[in-house]
Amino acid sequence: MRTLSELDASFLFLESSRAPLQVGGTYIFKKKSIRSKFNFERIKALIANKLGNEIFLRQKLVEAPLNNEFPIWCDDPNFDLENHVHHIQLNTLQSPCSLEELSAKILNTPLERHQPLWQVYYVDGLDSESGYSKQHFALILVTHISALDHSTGEDILSQLLDVSPHVQKLTTPEPWVPTELPETASLIEAAYNTALSIPSSIANLLKDTASSAFYSVLYEKLQRLNLPSALLSVASTPLNKKVSSKRVSDNLRLSFSSIRTLRQELNNVTTNDILIGVCAEALHSYLKDNNALPKAPLIALSPISVRSTSLTYKSGKQLTASLFSLITHESNPIRRIRQIHSMATSSNHYDDAISANRLTELVPSNMASLSARVYSEFLLAQKFKPMFNLPIINIPGPQFPLYLEENELVSLSCSSPLFDGIGLTITIISYNGEYNINCTYCPDRFNGEKPFSRYLEEALERIDQLKHTALEEKEDESRSFVSGIIDDASELVSGLFSSTTSSKQGE
Repeated sequence: MRTLSELDASFLFLESSRAPLQVGGTYIFKKKSIRSKFNFERIKALIANKLGNEIFLRQKLVEAPLNNEFPIWCDDPNFDLENHVHHIQLNTLQSPCSLEELSAKILNTPLERHQPLWQVYYVDGLDSESGYSKQHFALILVTHISALDHSTGEDILSQLLDVSPHVQKLTTPEPWVPTELPETASLIEAAYNTALSIPSSIANLLKDTASSAFYSVLYEKLQRLNLPSALLSVASTPLNKKVSSKRVSDNLRLSFSSIRTLRQELNNVTTNDILIGVCAEALHSYLKDNNALPKAPLIALSPISVRSTSLTYKSGKQLTASLFSLITHESNPIRRIRQIHSMATSSNHYDDAISANRLTELVPSNMASLSARVYSEFLLAQKFKPMFNLPIINIPGPQFPLYLEENELVSLSCSSPLFDGIGLTITIISYNGEYNINCTYCPDRFNGEKPFSRYLEEALERIDQLKHTALEEKEDESRSFVSGIIDDASELVSGLFSSTTSSKQGE
């Protein structure tokens, strides 16, 4: 049995039916041939064979009486794989929908707290979708953030994928004997002891204390730095309002070659600068079309920055987060990309971020989960005072195919949770010669007449058209205020995560 940490308990306390704090993605595979016998029963057997590899797969939460203690992870004595692995035939649904619509609905359906917090959906019948045949099928995975391993992000998919196609030989798993659930009396005793150990006036505030713990530490460090108040006053946009329970999942795929060619033509910028520039231009155009473009630049948070120059082991302890300006007040997209590059290279985190190519050693879904977890820690702070407008998660995946037995993973998209004040998240994953820009947003906060992926597509077209435009490069003599604040915040964020990691290691 394991008691949830303060942070993990906060994820549970702060989520709602409108904004569940869970991560997942849609992974599309292609069978080796039309004669392949791979089916739902096979995927269920594969998962059953891997249940012993990750402890969270068969554990559920047990809450203490009166919520005076944090919940406890305990073995689920009634665990049944049938409750977690499901089959959906897309082309025979009574209410027809696309794979993206189905995925958005599943990923935003809160998980049942009385059983282990994960779900897998095997979806076939994709031949009704453009670009897919009967050889294609999809896996939609959902895991609650509190159940994720904070060091590795391991999930079901990472247990199933391999770098080469081969049929796995299933072994007979050892019999699983669940540990008995704690008796109610022992839980009441623990809650009673907790109540006696702290003043009665705050005993019932333990839940609120947990939900604000992360923000309290962060805010205290901000005060010590004596930074300008503008740091905690980001620009307000229609996307930064209260969200509803509706979700849209939208994707744009780009080839590696097109982005590399653009990088070579622009010179002295990175592919990351271009991808961030595309997102910034799309946001600029969308807000301008809706007469909602603020004078101040939008601030993004990126969880993909590493503190070490090499990753010697697979651990999330190399993850931190950086705040950076999207320069959305600049009207010229080429000048904006150059300013983004200039700001990035002057940041103390840039060299470490470059070494993130070593993260390709990890399965993309692991990195997406870890990134979403880091981002969600800041959602806790976002609930109290806005620190950023949206997260942009850039995940460098492997540039070779991965396989589920003999089925090739042809594309993937990952989703991050939305939160009140965050109506749009962007996740960029590179995999096997392609960039997949996935946008998850609340349609009630998005007023565009076209999907956001179309804004991204038009942004790339505009950048390509202007790439040969002669620009007067002006040295920004007053760079220090806006980007200086961002640098200070990045230092703070890195220091915060360092201290958090150190304290955990000390424990």
